[in-house]
Amino acid sequence: MASLSFAAAFPLFQLALGLAGLSCLYYLAVLFASLKFVLHKEASTDFTPPVSILKPVRGIEEDFYANLASHCRQEYPCFEIIFGLGGPAGPEPDPSTDASNLAASATAKDPALWTIAQLQRDFPKTSIKTFVVPESRTPNSRGVNRKMNSLQRMLEAAAYDIVVIDDADIGVEPDYLRDLVQPLADERVGLVTCLYRGVPAGTLASLLEALGISGDFAGQVMLAQWLEGIKFALGATMATRKKQIAEIGGLARWSDYLADDYILGNRIAAAGYQVHLSRVVVETHLSHRSFSEVFRQQLRWARTIRFARPQGYLGLLLTFGVPFAVLAVILRPHSALGQGALALTLAVRWLAAWACGALVCRDGVIRNFFWLLPLRDLLAFGVWIASFFGSQVTWRGERFKLAPGGKISPA
Repeated sequence: MASLSFAAAFPLFQLALGLAGLSCLYYLAVLFASLKFVLHKEASTDFTPPVSILKPVRGIEEDFYANLASHCRQEYPCFEIIFGLGGPAGPEPDPSTDASNLAASATAKDPALWTIAQLQRDFPKTSIKTFVVPESRTPNSRGVNRKMNSLQRMLEAAAYDIVVIDDADIGVEPDYLRDLVQPLADERVGLVTCLYRGVPAGTLASLLEALGISGDFAGQVMLAQWLEGIKFALGATMATRKKQIAEIGGLARWSDYLADDYILGNRIAAAGYQVHLSRVVVETHLSHRSFSEVFRQQLRWARTIRFARPQGYLGLLLTFGVPFAVLAVILRPHSALGQGALALTLAVRWLAAWACGALVCRDGVIRNFFWLLPLRDLLAFGVWIASFFGSQVTWRGERFKLAPGGKISPA
């Protein structure tokens, strides 16, 4: 019986070792790509065109005021900030109306309006516009992704040709705009995007989430940048021109897609433009969420990626070297080969995470809590497996069904 059990376990042990070995090669590639990115020097120019920042908001995010205020403190000659919020059906209010008056009216009930009103008082020299776009279907709206319909309305009101779209939970440095738009001096560059690092909310769940952002996801972006160039965008920040958005048919056209950032970058790249990965790194402030809430969010992202990029998603199997090495040790706990493979996999995994997380993303979370990465990888492997069992996701309290290509429809 023991020999039979050994015979059954040995092929699985070999498979686990083989996958762990392939993962080590992946980690080494991430290490090389990250070092290459860090050592590459970008030319600096005096390109500072006027910029419109489009910022869709919904409710109060973590450190909401501080994140929005960081955009108002830009050391940049000319820019405006346009906020877009959802509201009940009815005529849109004048964007020049003070946000406090909008909040006090029946036009919208989003508490974010009070924070925007405070910004208008604290930064009177910053041009701030506020749109309350009806959430019900309008003649100009398409699809179920209300964010894209709102962005289309904000884009139409933008005063300047260069627009920056970023999330409400993003905090930036005073030189954010100045550094971000530099690559757009080259007309061949159609979009600029950037990496981000997570700021934990003081819980283990948010800490593991932050480790995954700069210690894993950033490495995937580094490898894509090195092997084929960036063919997508990251929602934390996207800088482009109205011209490029018009060439891909506008923003509302893609409101049937959940991964709107991926679609925007992918379509602009398909139109023949370069997508540039900036050296700017922004911060996303993670909220206080339970493990189950974080799991549902990670599962939504995973399934969205699976439907949008099915071949690339299967390749993510190589990012789970630690779970494979652990499995090898579980199958044969006294094997020196299995123990050595685990030690080697952990070492290379930590080096890759250090390169992309600490050097590229300049993330202190990686430096201080790198030892938690194996736990994060084991949990992420569970999310990856679960993503294959189902095609529905929950987003903003609603359930949607994913279709090939990443389209969504109400479930």
